Amino acid sequence: MINFDGKCFSSSKAVPEESLSCLTFLPIHTHHLIAFGGKVSLLESHYFSIMASLRRFRVEIPMHFTLDFFQEQTDLLNNFNKSTPDIQQLSLKFYRKKPPTQEEAVSPICFLMQGNESTWENKTLDLTLYKDHYVFASAYSNLFQTNASLRQLGEVFAYENGFGAALLLNDHKRLVESTHGAVFLIQPDGIQTPALSEGTANTVIRNAFIEFLKKESEIQQFETEIAVFSIQQAEEVFLISSAYGFLHIGQFRKKKFGKEKSVSLRLQFLDYLKNQF
Repeated sequence: MINFDGKCFSSSKAVPEESLSCLTFLPIHTHHLIAFGGKVSLLESHYFSIMASLRRFRVEIPMHFTLDFFQEQTDLLNNFNKSTPDIQQLSLKFYRKKPPTQEEAVSPICFLMQGNESTWENKTLDLTLYKDHYVFASAYSNLFQTNASLRQLGEVFAYENGFGAALLLNDHKRLVESTHGAVFLIQPDGIQTPALSEGTANTVIRNAFIEFLKKESEIQQFETEIAVFSIQQAEEVFLISSAYGFLHIGQFRKKKFGKEKSVSLRLQFLDYLKNQF
Protein backbone atom coordinates (compact mmCIF):
# COMPACT_ATOMS: atom_id res chain seq x y z
CA MET A 1 0.00 0.00 0.00
CA ILE A 2 1.30 3.43 -0.89
CA ASN A 3 0.31 7.06 -0.57
CA PHE A 4 1.32 8.81 -3.76
CA ASP A 5 0.99 12.59 -3.55
CA GLY A 6 -2.07 12.44 -1.29
CA LYS A 7 -3.88 9.51 -2.97
CA CYS A 8 -3.62 5.91 -1.81
CA PHE A 9 -3.09 2.91 -4.06
CA SER A 10 -2.60 -0.82 -3.56
CA SER A 11 0.78 -0.61 -5.36
CA SER A 12 2.77 1.65 -7.68
CA LYS A 13 1.27 -0.27 -10.63
CA ALA A 14 -2.13 1.20 -9.76
CA VAL A 15 -0.87 4.80 -10.02
CA PRO A 16 -2.11 6.51 -13.25
CA GLU A 17 0.55 6.40 -15.95
CA GLU A 18 0.62 10.17 -16.40
CA SER A 19 1.53 10.56 -12.71
CA LEU A 20 4.29 7.95 -12.76
CA SER A 21 6.70 10.00 -14.84
CA CYS A 22 8.21 11.73 -11.79
CA LEU A 23 9.19 8.36 -10.31
CA THR A 24 11.63 7.86 -13.19
CA PHE A 25 13.87 10.45 -11.47
CA LEU A 26 15.96 9.67 -8.41
CA PRO A 27 14.36 10.94 -5.17
CA ILE A 28 15.76 14.31 -4.11
CA HIS A 29 15.14 13.53 -0.45
CA THR A 30 14.30 10.41 1.56
CA HIS A 31 12.96 10.73 5.08
CA HIS A 32 12.08 8.03 7.62
CA LEU A 33 9.55 8.49 10.41
CA ILE A 34 8.32 6.36 13.29
CA ALA A 35 4.66 6.22 14.32
CA PHE A 36 3.17 4.66 17.47
CA GLY A 37 -0.46 3.65 17.12
CA GLY A 38 -0.65 5.79 13.98
CA LYS A 39 0.78 8.95 15.60
CA VAL A 40 4.10 10.22 14.22
CA SER A 41 6.68 10.67 16.96
CA LEU A 42 8.83 13.82 16.88
CA LEU A 43 6.51 15.27 14.23
CA GLU A 44 7.68 18.86 14.61
CA SER A 45 11.35 17.89 14.33
CA HIS A 46 10.63 15.77 11.26
CA TYR A 47 8.67 18.60 9.65
CA PHE A 48 11.44 21.18 10.05
CA SER A 49 14.05 18.66 8.89
CA ILE A 50 12.03 17.89 5.74
CA MET A 51 11.47 21.56 4.96
CA ALA A 52 15.15 22.41 5.45
CA SER A 53 16.25 19.59 3.14
CA LEU A 54 13.77 20.50 0.41
CA ARG A 55 14.88 24.14 0.50
CA ARG A 56 18.50 23.08 0.05
CA PHE A 57 17.54 21.06 -3.02
CA ARG A 58 15.97 24.16 -4.62
CA VAL A 59 12.46 22.87 -5.34
CA GLU A 60 9.00 24.39 -5.21
CA ILE A 61 7.54 23.43 -1.82
CA PRO A 62 3.72 23.21 -1.87
CA MET A 63 1.92 25.56 0.52
CA HIS A 64 -0.11 22.65 1.91
CA PHE A 65 3.06 21.03 3.35
CA THR A 66 2.17 22.12 6.88
CA LEU A 67 3.07 20.65 10.25
CA ASP A 68 -0.11 18.56 10.32
CA PHE A 69 0.07 17.52 6.66
CA PHE A 70 2.36 14.51 7.13
CA GLN A 71 0.31 13.21 10.06
CA GLU A 72 -2.80 13.51 7.88
CA GLN A 73 -1.07 11.55 5.11
CA THR A 74 -0.12 8.84 7.61
CA ASP A 75 -3.76 8.63 8.74
CA LEU A 76 -4.86 8.43 5.10
CA LEU A 77 -2.50 5.53 4.42
CA ASN A 78 -3.49 3.61 7.56
CA ASN A 79 -7.19 4.10 6.86
CA PHE A 80 -6.65 2.75 3.35
CA ASN A 81 -4.76 -0.24 4.79
CA LYS A 82 -7.55 -0.71 7.37
CA SER A 83 -4.87 -1.36 10.00
CA THR A 84 -2.65 0.67 12.31
CA PRO A 85 0.48 -1.13 13.60
CA ASP A 86 1.63 -0.52 17.18
CA ILE A 87 5.02 0.60 15.84
CA GLN A 88 5.27 1.71 12.24
CA GLN A 89 8.23 2.74 10.09
CA LEU A 90 7.25 5.23 7.39
CA SER A 91 9.35 5.93 4.32
CA LEU A 92 8.76 9.30 2.67
CA LYS A 93 10.42 10.06 -0.68
CA PHE A 94 10.24 13.33 -2.59
CA TYR A 95 10.65 13.57 -6.37
CA ARG A 96 10.83 16.36 -8.93
CA LYS A 97 7.78 16.29 -11.20
CA LYS A 98 10.00 17.37 -14.08
CA PRO A 99 13.69 18.08 -14.52
CA PRO A 100 14.91 21.63 -13.93
CA THR A 101 15.45 23.76 -17.03
CA GLN A 102 17.02 27.14 -17.70
CA GLU A 103 13.53 28.61 -18.02
CA GLU A 104 12.20 26.84 -14.89
CA ALA A 105 15.07 26.01 -12.57
CA VAL A 106 12.90 25.46 -9.46
CA SER A 107 10.58 22.57 -10.26
CA PRO A 108 7.45 21.30 -8.45
CA ILE A 109 7.60 18.07 -6.44
CA CYS A 110 5.51 15.04 -5.50
CA PHE A 111 5.95 12.48 -2.72
CA LEU A 112 5.61 8.75 -2.12
CA MET A 113 4.82 7.37 1.35
CA GLN A 114 5.04 3.71 2.34
CA GLY A 115 4.52 2.15 5.75
CA ASN A 116 5.82 -1.05 7.31
CA GLU A 117 5.29 -2.60 10.71
CA SER A 118 8.32 -2.31 12.99
CA THR A 119 9.10 -3.89 16.35
CA TRP A 120 12.30 -2.31 17.73
CA GLU A 121 13.03 -5.79 19.01
CA ASN A 122 16.20 -6.91 20.77
CA LYS A 123 18.28 -7.56 17.64
CA THR A 124 22.05 -8.11 17.52
CA LEU A 125 24.29 -7.81 14.44
CA ASP A 126 27.97 -8.31 13.67
CA LEU A 127 29.79 -5.46 11.94
CA THR A 128 32.33 -5.17 9.16
CA LEU A 129 34.18 -2.18 7.70
CA TYR A 130 33.42 -0.88 4.20
CA LYS A 131 36.48 0.82 2.67
CA ASP A 132 35.84 0.83 -1.09
CA HIS A 133 34.47 4.38 -0.99
CA TYR A 134 34.43 7.19 1.58
CA VAL A 135 32.00 9.80 2.85
CA PHE A 136 33.23 13.37 2.45
CA ALA A 137 33.47 15.23 5.76
CA SER A 138 31.31 18.16 4.64
CA ALA A 139 27.95 19.78 5.33
CA TYR A 140 26.56 18.28 2.11
CA SER A 141 27.05 14.81 3.60
CA ASN A 142 24.76 15.81 6.48
CA LEU A 143 21.87 15.48 4.03
CA PHE A 144 20.59 11.89 4.21
CA GLN A 145 20.17 11.54 0.44
CA THR A 146 23.77 12.51 -0.38
CA ASN A 147 25.33 9.16 0.54
CA ALA A 148 22.30 6.91 0.01
CA SER A 149 24.01 4.96 -2.81
CA LEU A 150 27.19 4.54 -0.76
CA ARG A 151 25.19 3.14 2.17
CA GLN A 152 23.50 0.70 -0.19
CA LEU A 153 26.85 -0.45 -1.58
CA GLY A 154 28.12 -0.94 1.96
CA GLU A 155 24.98 -2.86 2.89
CA VAL A 156 25.40 -5.27 -0.04
CA PHE A 157 29.08 -5.71 0.86
CA ALA A 158 28.13 -6.59 4.45
CA TYR A 159 25.45 -9.09 3.43
CA GLU A 160 27.69 -10.75 0.84
CA ASN A 161 30.34 -11.32 3.50
CA GLY A 162 27.97 -12.65 6.17
CA PHE A 163 27.64 -9.50 8.30
CA GLY A 164 24.55 -7.62 9.43
CA ALA A 165 25.81 -4.10 8.70
CA ALA A 166 28.92 -2.15 7.73
CA LEU A 167 30.69 0.87 9.16
CA LEU A 168 31.49 3.77 6.83
CA LEU A 169 34.57 6.01 7.01
CA ASN A 170 35.05 9.59 5.86
CA ASP A 171 37.86 10.89 3.67
CA HIS A 172 40.01 11.33 6.81
CA LYS A 173 39.65 7.57 7.49
CA ARG A 174 37.59 8.23 10.63
CA LEU A 175 34.27 6.67 11.62
CA VAL A 176 31.26 8.56 10.24
CA GLU A 177 28.18 6.28 10.40
CA SER A 178 26.93 2.82 9.40
CA THR A 179 24.79 1.38 6.64
CA HIS A 180 22.05 0.96 9.26
CA GLY A 181 22.12 4.29 11.04
CA ALA A 182 24.06 6.47 13.43
CA VAL A 183 26.81 4.77 15.46
CA PHE A 184 27.10 5.09 19.24
CA LEU A 185 29.96 3.71 21.34
CA ILE A 186 29.67 3.18 25.09
CA GLN A 187 33.08 4.00 26.58
CA PRO A 188 34.06 4.12 30.27
CA ASP A 189 33.72 7.92 30.31
CA GLY A 190 30.42 8.15 28.37
CA ILE A 191 28.81 7.62 24.98
CA GLN A 192 30.59 8.72 21.81
CA THR A 193 29.15 9.33 18.35
CA PRO A 194 30.73 10.90 15.25
CA ALA A 195 30.17 14.66 15.05
CA LEU A 196 28.21 16.21 12.19
CA SER A 197 31.44 17.81 10.98
CA GLU A 198 32.65 14.28 10.18
CA GLY A 199 29.97 13.93 7.47
CA THR A 200 27.35 12.08 9.53
CA ALA A 201 23.77 12.18 8.23
CA ASN A 202 21.87 14.73 10.32
CA THR A 203 18.80 12.61 11.08
CA VAL A 204 15.97 13.39 13.46
CA ILE A 205 16.32 10.09 15.31
CA ARG A 206 20.05 10.67 15.93
CA ASN A 207 19.38 14.14 17.33
CA ALA A 208 16.47 12.82 19.41
CA PHE A 209 18.68 10.17 21.03
CA ILE A 210 21.34 12.75 21.88
CA GLU A 211 18.64 14.99 23.37
CA PHE A 212 17.27 11.99 25.30
CA LEU A 213 20.71 11.35 26.81
CA LYS A 214 20.97 14.98 27.91
CA LYS A 215 17.50 15.03 29.51
CA GLU A 216 16.83 11.52 30.75
CA SER A 217 20.18 9.85 31.31
CA GLU A 218 23.11 10.47 33.62
CA ILE A 219 25.50 9.16 30.98
CA GLN A 220 27.66 11.86 29.41
CA GLN A 221 27.65 12.01 25.62
CA PHE A 222 30.30 13.29 23.22
CA GLU A 223 30.00 14.20 19.54
CA THR A 224 33.58 13.86 18.39
CA GLU A 225 36.14 12.44 15.95
CA ILE A 226 36.42 8.66 16.29
CA ALA A 227 39.31 6.60 14.92
CA VAL A 228 38.61 3.03 13.80
CA PHE A 229 40.75 1.51 16.58
CA SER A 230 38.52 3.26 19.17
CA ILE A 231 35.63 1.01 18.18
CA GLN A 232 37.44 -2.05 19.57
CA GLN A 233 38.09 -0.19 22.83
CA ALA A 234 34.34 0.35 23.40
CA GLU A 235 32.39 -1.63 25.97
CA GLU A 236 29.24 -1.68 23.82
CA VAL A 237 28.27 -0.49 20.33
CA PHE A 238 24.82 0.13 18.89
CA LEU A 239 23.20 1.68 15.81
CA ILE A 240 20.07 3.83 15.64
CA SER A 241 17.88 4.80 12.69
CA SER A 242 14.18 5.28 11.99
CA ALA A 243 14.42 2.71 9.18
CA TYR A 244 16.09 -0.14 11.12
CA GLY A 245 15.37 0.75 14.73
CA PHE A 246 17.84 0.19 17.58
CA LEU A 247 20.45 -2.46 16.72
CA HIS A 248 22.92 -3.96 19.20
CA ILE A 249 26.36 -4.96 17.90
CA GLY A 250 27.71 -8.34 18.93
CA GLN A 251 31.14 -8.31 17.31
CA PHE A 252 33.49 -6.16 15.21
CA ARG A 253 36.66 -7.90 14.02
CA LYS A 254 37.89 -9.91 17.03
CA LYS A 255 36.23 -7.73 19.67
CA LYS A 256 32.98 -9.01 21.17
CA PHE A 257 30.71 -6.45 22.83
CA GLY A 258 28.29 -6.65 25.70
CA LYS A 259 24.82 -5.11 25.51
CA GLU A 260 23.60 -4.76 29.09
CA LYS A 261 23.69 -0.95 29.13
CA SER A 262 22.43 -0.54 25.56
CA VAL A 263 19.43 -2.84 26.17
CA SER A 264 18.39 -0.57 29.03
CA LEU A 265 18.94 2.51 26.86
CA ARG A 266 16.88 0.99 24.04
CA LEU A 267 13.87 0.42 26.30
CA GLN A 268 14.15 3.88 27.88
CA PHE A 269 14.51 5.58 24.50
CA LEU A 270 11.52 3.68 23.11
CA ASP A 271 9.38 4.94 26.01
CA TYR A 272 10.74 8.44 25.39
CA LEU A 273 9.73 8.33 21.72
CA LYS A 274 6.22 7.17 22.61
CA ASN A 275 5.71 10.44 24.47
CA GLN A 276 7.07 12.79 21.78
CA PHE A 277 3.80 13.83 20.10
